[in-house]
Amino acid sequence: MTESNDLLAPLLQGEESETITDNKPPSQSKIPDALLEKAYSIVRSSNATTSDGYEDAINAAFQVMDADKSGKLERSEIQAFIQTAATHAKLNVQLGESVIEAAVDALIHDAGGGEDDFITKEQFYEIFERHPDMLIAFEDTSASLRRRELAASSRFNHEDFDEEELKENEQLWATSFIAIWKNKWASVLWIGIYITCNVVLFAFKAHAYYHNEEATNLFGQCIVVARGCAETLNLNAMLILLLMCKHFLTLLRKTPVRFAFPFDTTHELHIGIGIVFALLAVSHTCAHICDIYRFAHADEDDITALFGDRLGPPKSVGGRWAYFLSTRAGITGVLMVLCMIVAYSFAFNRRKHFNRFWYSHHLLLAMLILMCIHGTGQLLEPFETVYWLIGPLALYFIPRFWRESPLSKLEVKNIDIKAGGVVQLRLQKPKYYDCMVSAGMYGVINIPEISRLQWHPFTLTSSPSDDYIEFHFRKVGGWTQAAHDLLESKIDDKEISGIKDLPIVKVEGPIGASSQGFSDYPVVVLVGAGIGVTPMISVLNHLLHNPGKVKRCFFYWTVRDRDSFQWFTELMDRIFEADKKNLLQIRHFLTSVKYDDRDLGAVLLHHATRAHHKRTEVDLLLGQQIHHQVECGRPDWTEELDSVREEAESIGEYMVGIFLCGPNAMAKSVYDASLGISKKHSPFHMYFTKETF
Repeated sequence: MTESNDLLAPLLQGEESETITDNKPPSQSKIPDALLEKAYSIVRSSNATTSDGYEDAINAAFQVMDADKSGKLERSEIQAFIQTAATHAKLNVQLGESVIEAAVDALIHDAGGGEDDFITKEQFYEIFERHPDMLIAFEDTSASLRRRELAASSRFNHEDFDEEELKENEQLWATSFIAIWKNKWASVLWIGIYITCNVVLFAFKAHAYYHNEEATNLFGQCIVVARGCAETLNLNAMLILLLMCKHFLTLLRKTPVRFAFPFDTTHELHIGIGIVFALLAVSHTCAHICDIYRFAHADEDDITALFGDRLGPPKSVGGRWAYFLSTRAGITGVLMVLCMIVAYSFAFNRRKHFNRFWYSHHLLLAMLILMCIHGTGQLLEPFETVYWLIGPLALYFIPRFWRESPLSKLEVKNIDIKAGGVVQLRLQKPKYYDCMVSAGMYGVINIPEISRLQWHPFTLTSSPSDDYIEFHFRKVGGWTQAAHDLLESKIDDKEISGIKDLPIVKVEGPIGASSQGFSDYPVVVLVGAGIGVTPMISVLNHLLHNPGKVKRCFFYWTVRDRDSFQWFTELMDRIFEADKKNLLQIRHFLTSVKYDDRDLGAVLLHHATRAHHKRTEVDLLLGQQIHHQVECGRPDWTEELDSVREEAESIGEYMVGIFLCGPNAMAKSVYDASLGISKKHSPFHMYFTKETF
């Protein structure tokens, strides 16, 4: 181990005398900060294995930490090293001296030091023998990276492939296709049906006008395009509105249709069809401009041949333009174009300026109503748009009228303000909820005192068996900030007895969401990021009372602020006490903490926190007693989901449902990891869905 010894030489020789100051006993000696930082950096840079395995690397780390060369690690040496690790892990602003001392106590106790207040070299070795996962701190990252790159490059070097390797590669492609198909088959099927319907409708109408000599003599081929687009616009207008009929879709979610239709992608389908609708509308408008131009310059005989004596247009070109634009079709057409221009302009900034998007988007409802009127002049054929849209309009507007009625008002039962600006709002449970609500659903809330027009969706955190409905939301925007301030002003000492002048709260719901599909899987993975944990809380609440076909549930919650774990402390305690069959496995992650598993200091600190929690059930990061320990850093989703797979296969299950509510970056990481595992371990498969409103 010559390289490691070269790294340690400055510390072990020239600077050894600096390690003890004053006449204090070794256990109380103060290690200079500069020397400690240098020692820490040496350990970080000497994490290389040798031909003898990890023994030399562990020995090198022990020598660096043993600043006074006493052959054992004194409390002060361990504490200084852990403190430096906490600094590198960005924990110095969160962990006080007492917490560091508790971590050192846990590490010494776990090593078998007991009351000796030190760790011997043998005990230091035994820590890694008992916990081999900690040995990753000694991996040579550059060497392992080179090995992985070499393996990856050789995988694609076809010249070196033998027949067996080629066969394995073909099998990998096959399993990859099967894994992707299992996730996407419903979307692919319905997109195929959608495209087919559009093509058939366009072709049917275009063919009819292509062979209409009177129409083509007057308008040319523009009328073929215009009428073909008009027919497909009817279909797309109907679908756009149906995908926004939330209550209708909620009813369908409870039928076997949920297995064949991608309800969890209705938002994306709505956007996609909206884009197609815009393209068809532009084509239809341009074709009709061409039609009007030809009409303005046409012979009277051609006009009479198509329309007979019904029109009687002026003879001048300008007069014919004005005449055509003054018809019912012309007026409604211009208004529809204006509505689309305004609404689509604000749709591109939906997240930044949601209120502008929301209000302007209602112009599209006006456009659909105008669309029903557009063809009632029956210039070319009997109108039919109203028959396409009357059903979807009714399904959309009936719930909208209902939520504006007094029936949507619910009595406020309790208000609580939690850490991080989170509001807990508990309301009276309407009678009809008993037959409609399922875990994972959401409701849309309106507080007239803030705004009579703004309605905002929030997931129900209460269980269907509760005698109330409950929401949790965080102040992250204008409305939620106003709601937080208003509700906070209504309570005194956060007790129900102190609530005064209760605000009026209206609720539309319950409305179906992707998380309610958990009951279709024997093994479930619930992933929540920050306040995105709310739909998972409802599911956990339900599983405590009625697990149904669910045999295992893995719950992952990632937060940036450690105070966020206080939002659902009571529920976590209740789960720990009630879950006697180990149905639920809970993992908490504090992502604001930097955790490098190749950094010995971070690994020792992490091990100390685990050992302390195992012994006392007190989490050092939170500074409080909690049954489920908080992990540092971001989850390694491949590792986490692979452990889920192993657990599922151990109970004979090969199908897992993953439900996530969080940012797109996290969703991509989880989906990629689940897809990779499904490809590698076919026929085992993980189905992934992301919560969207």
